[in-house]
Amino acid sequence: MKGKKLGMGVATVALCGIVAGGAALAGCAPQATGGGEASNAASPAVPEVTLGANGVAHIADWQEVYPLQTASFLNGANVVEERDGDNRSHSHALLAEEMEAFIPDATYSVRCMGCHSSWFTEIVNAHGSSTEVLDSPMASYADEFTDMEFWDCRTCHGDNPAEVLEPWNETFKAVSKSYEFPEADVVCGQCHSATSENLWETDWDAIDIYRNGVSADGLFQTFLDSEAEGLSKAVPGGEGGYITDYDEETGLKYYGGGSVVDLENFQGSNHQSLGLTCTSCHMPQTNDPETGETYTSHDASGSPLENPVALDYCLTCHKNQGIDSPEAMKEFVLDKEEQLAEGQLWMRENLEVLKDAIADAAATGNVDEATLDEARMAWSKGSWYLRYTYGHEGENVGKKAAHNFDQMMSLMQQGRQMVTEAIDSLA
Repeated sequence: MKGKKLGMGVATVALCGIVAGGAALAGCAPQATGGGEASNAASPAVPEVTLGANGVAHIADWQEVYPLQTASFLNGANVVEERDGDNRSHSHALLAEEMEAFIPDATYSVRCMGCHSSWFTEIVNAHGSSTEVLDSPMASYADEFTDMEFWDCRTCHGDNPAEVLEPWNETFKAVSKSYEFPEADVVCGQCHSATSENLWETDWDAIDIYRNGVSADGLFQTFLDSEAEGLSKAVPGGEGGYITDYDEETGLKYYGGGSVVDLENFQGSNHQSLGLTCTSCHMPQTNDPETGETYTSHDASGSPLENPVALDYCLTCHKNQGIDSPEAMKEFVLDKEEQLAEGQLWMRENLEVLKDAIADAAATGNVDEATLDEARMAWSKGSWYLRYTYGHEGENVGKKAAHNFDQMMSLMQQGRQMVTEAIDSLA
């Protein structure tokens, strides 16, 4: 019952129109740079916002200060039904509703809030980060944190959206110690990364996910290293660190489930080399038609392909390729998505073929163990390649091609060769 009370209370906050900057992924930054909110920072003075009793300014407190940002954020929830029904329909403004819908009776645990609420920090500061705390029901803290919000300005701005751009996710900071990302990428990547909740089964200080870099192969090597060091364990049907699923019958291990590998995939991309960040396309600078004021759109959940302002921004570079209209820009991206989808669908289908072949070989014993182990490794690595190029687990293919198209296509080609050879070895 408490779970329902907590979830519905936060959902009401989002739906009553008092969410001020919730999806502020990478902050109220000028295009492709960092810094404060371009439109409001130019004002003679930023209106003073009264901090709450716990020293926190809530999203409702900022609504009057940033009305355009608020409206754009809420619009991400309002138009969700008008979108195309795939991952682009997700809205950060509906996180509370989604938790209610997908987790029965709002029994989601504290660990879920690591990326769903900046208030996660308050909880672990008060109670620690033991597995017992992280696995406890979030509803059990409803009375203690009565004014907790799912998503707020603090996600990327601390308590000062006018000037501050900083990630709040302490777990990300702890486990990403070996790689220094651009700050404007980190505010998105603190949740859109491989440092997901499945990594929190052990002491954060023992985890160093980027010790082998941010590439698909580097992260996979970290998964293997972690297993060898005992940080990950093969747990049938459950999560055991980096090994997020294990099938005893076939001996197959699935690594890295739960990860949203957008941050890592974007590194070294053509777009990053041009100085772009996540916000450049997902939170473009927008002019208010009524006042002419320029502000940062906070509908970060929307697809750039459905945002005329974002498409126009893409054209500032892509016109050099002969793309001369928003419609042509959209078709260009969709063609890249289709190419990537073809490779991903092949991988998805043939990983199942390989899985069946491994199951048959394990049951009949007609293949030597060394060959079988190599095939198992090919399945695990191929599954991770697929996950890395998906960006997120799900049925939608090709959707993140623009993040780093060349790298994704290369991984699908490598994966195809690896999986084909494994299937042939078991024939």
